[in-house]
Amino acid sequence: MKKLLYIFILFSFTVNAQVTISRQVIGSTGSYQVGTTMSLSSTVGEPAVQTLFSVNGILTQGFQQPSMNVDSIVTYEVINESCNGASNGSIFINSVLGCAPKADGTYSLLIKNVTDSSDQDNPAQLPAGTYNVKIIGLNGCYFFQLITVGLDSEEDCKIKFYSGITPNGDGNNDLWIVDNIEQFPENEIKIFNRWGSIVWEASGYNNDDVVWNGKNNSGNDLPDGTYFYVGTIDGETYKGWVEITR
Repeated sequence: MKKLLYIFILFSFTVNAQVTISRQVIGSTGSYQVGTTMSLSSTVGEPAVQTLFSVNGILTQGFQQPSMNVDSIVTYEVINESCNGASNGSIFINSVLGCAPKADGTYSLLIKNVTDSSDQDNPAQLPAGTYNVKIIGLNGCYFFQLITVGLDSEEDCKIKFYSGITPNGDGNNDLWIVDNIEQFPENEIKIFNRWGSIVWEASGYNNDDVVWNGKNNSGNDLPDGTYFYVGTIDGETYKGWVEITR
């Protein structure tokens, strides 16, 4: 009997020599739990062991010990710097495994440029580069992540005016955006009607709190039609027209 069994085992081994079984969980027993400072996934058969640690910890248990990939811990979005010198790249953190966001749904970020160790104060005003980002969530949990902001164009930033605005309150094209003007804070913009009268003007145009929205300087809506602009930016004068359409 023993001899027959021995022969069967050898035969089976020969036939299946090319079969590889990857790491897997056998059986359905297990659970996954997330707390404010700890995440634990488990099956059966082994004590929990620590596989990753910052302030928060991630534990695994059973026959499923993973090779943890740091990129799978943090999910984030990056907007590249649009052109050389724009400093308008941005980083937004969606989630961190085992570290919940603050009550307002966001994470606090401490951003340091890897190249020169300089601190970056605004995650929405970043030049292209690689950053070491400390992500801080609820109850002080935190995690470090290297994030790279790319550069969409290696050309120097150039001023670009658009010839249309639709200030109807739908959130699309309600403001007259002048590309890259925020890189040249010494500027002045004047809007004229067809009779040559100034209807709106401002200094320090920045597409944010100083931006034309189709109203005159008194805050009243201007009628639809063609208007003309004169911009003095960094010592250069730009002229053209812009159409209001609601």
